[in-house]
Amino acid sequence: MLKKIACIAGFALIMSACKQSPTAQQRPPEADAEVELPKDFTAFYEKFLTDSLYQIAHITWPLQGIKTIQQDSVTPGVLDTHWTLEEWRMHRLDLVNSGEYKRKFKIIGDFMVQEQVRALSVPFGIERRYSRQTNGEWELIYYASVHEFKE
Repeated sequence: MLKKIACIAGFALIMSACKQSPTAQQRPPEADAEVELPKDFTAFYEKFLTDSLYQIAHITWPLQGIKTIQQDSVTPGVLDTHWTLEEWRMHRLDLVNSGEYKRKFKIIGDFMVQEQVRALSVPFGIERRYSRQTNGEWELIYYASVHEFKE
């Protein structure tokens, strides 16, 4: 238990050192015209992508998802995985607000939001899934690292 607390404290210290500069422009999530995000999700999402300690506390560990792997020199593949706190890197708003990516949300039922962030120039991006927990709080429950989107 003490080792886990020490790891979390160490990770929090590293993340606070990587804090985004206050001059960086930040915008709240913008949903597609036909998708209306829950108001409590929008507030959660902004805080999740700007506050490292909040982000860590609002992830279901180990986090289910996929990692991209290089099968050979030209063929990427994907591997089902469970992300751990030790390998986690802070997700931020600056990536999706750079103008080089398109963000798309999909509401699934009353308790889940799926987000895809795709590069404009190529069919690659990430996917995150958030779920409202029984206590009313939102949590990240799935993360797929950069991979090819097939449509």
